[in-house]
Amino acid sequence: MNYLPGWASSKTIIVDANIAANAVLPLESASRYLSFFERWRSEEVALFAPAFWIAEVTSVIRQYAYRKMISQSQARRAVKDFYLLDVEILPLDEELCIQALDWAEKIQHSKIYDSLYLALSERLGAEFWTSDKKLTNAAHAAGAQWVHWVGDAAE
Repeated sequence: MNYLPGWASSKTIIVDANIAANAVLPLESASRYLSFFERWRSEEVALFAPAFWIAEVTSVIRQYAYRKMISQSQARRAVKDFYLLDVEILPLDEELCIQALDWAEKIQHSKIYDSLYLALSERLGAEFWTSDKKLTNAAHAAGAQWVHWVGDAAE
């Protein structure tokens, strides 16, 4: 898989919950998303996410089970698999939440979930990878060129 120019030089990446959920759900697209984690692992990239990431990924998995798109046993397997992705969870703190409020204002979001990823990326000087194209566009418009949409990564 070929990534955006300069991608391989990054040693720290913040991973959005949507990438993790898509990597572990028993869906046709899972191998594409899982390949990101395999590549990052092989390149010894440090992966991080904010603390609420665990609940966010588990919630996505539950939505698929609730809608009968996967079975309850598949949902349990997906949760077990997502803990194997080797993403370090970082706690939320006052400063990060204030930075997230500022990012939410910059990208014109009413909630801070997405902006917590942006604030954490900014804090760590890390790239942020997401499968949310609208978030990527809003972040770029606000000056966050270190945000990457998985769709821009060529296979």
